[in-house]
Amino acid sequence: MKPEERRQTTQRVTLVGAAVNCVLAALQITFGLLGKSQALFADGLHTISDLSTDFIVLYASRSAAREADANHPYGHGRIETLASLLLGAILALVGVGIGLRGIDSILHPLPTNPEAITIFFAFLAIVAKETLYRYTLRAAKATHSTLLESNAWHHRSDALSSVVVVIGISAQVLGVPYMDAAAAIIVAIMIIVMGFRLGLKALSELIDTGLDFDLVDRVREVMLADTGVIGIHNLRTRSMGGQGYIDAHIEVDSDLTVSEAHYIAHKIEHRVKKRFPKIIDVQIHIDPLDDAIKDSVLAKLPERNTIEQDLQRVWSGIDESEQILKIKLHYLDRLIEIDLVFPASMCTPEHVAAIDRLQQSTASLDYIGKVNIYYVD
Repeated sequence: MKPEERRQTTQRVTLVGAAVNCVLAALQITFGLLGKSQALFADGLHTISDLSTDFIVLYASRSAAREADANHPYGHGRIETLASLLLGAILALVGVGIGLRGIDSILHPLPTNPEAITIFFAFLAIVAKETLYRYTLRAAKATHSTLLESNAWHHRSDALSSVVVVIGISAQVLGVPYMDAAAAIIVAIMIIVMGFRLGLKALSELIDTGLDFDLVDRVREVMLADTGVIGIHNLRTRSMGGQGYIDAHIEVDSDLTVSEAHYIAHKIEHRVKKRFPKIIDVQIHIDPLDDAIKDSVLAKLPERNTIEQDLQRVWSGIDESEQILKIKLHYLDRLIEIDLVFPASMCTPEHVAAIDRLQQSTASLDYIGKVNIYYVD
């Protein structure tokens, strides 16, 4: 899904949730006061907190959808993560406030019981919040948005808390003391736990915790399925705003050309993104060498400038060296394999001896292994 489509989906779903929350909060608070139900009133305050979080979601989704720029080369997805962390904190604080109010009601009980009509509005809240949860979670899965997922679970926590409210009010109406306040306290605990869970999930994203192990294993399988891939290592993952980012080193045949290796990398990137829509960025590093020996290769084998100087020295007096069109270097395990490319006109009997001498002199360098001779038109 494109960033703009993702933003529009997030905003549409959030605005629907905000509209439902606005109507529901007004009903819960009004009838919580008129019906003398602390639990329904507390649930109404919780719904008001949902309205504030809806606005946070709207702002964060708009900001996170901005294109990458010079100061943010990886985009603005972390804004969603920060917003999710803020939502978790708000939930926890609201829960603490409701819990303290419930405890105070037990310590200083009111002489009146809640009216039976409050049960209807508590049940109405269950239906509305569960519907919002399913609607929002469906959109979260489609957009791979942790922000929408956080808001969806916010709705689910409201639905569960309203279930407790219905039970508490019903028991109080039937004459069981303190049940309305006890229900408010249980609601508060549920809200606090949900807030901590959302906050921890956002925090794990901020510190670049890897993607789910099962997903990573499936990504590895897709990469290894390519016939051009010998092995994979340094497979690293992270999440930003609920979307996945992957870096991986793939081992390929050292005889492959740069363009073919690059083609394999692009092919793998396309397959992974198509198979796993949650992953939006795949960075592939091509390794013709095992990383275990790359340090020794860098330490022992010279770079091209040094090699060309050595070749000019050992080729001194061999005129045919002037006809070489291209020198290709293959950095292998401990030695360099070299390809010398001549024009097809050099493939004649009179040049054979000179090219043999040139080949032998090239192989005399202690860091050169195999020397291949090629002719092109």
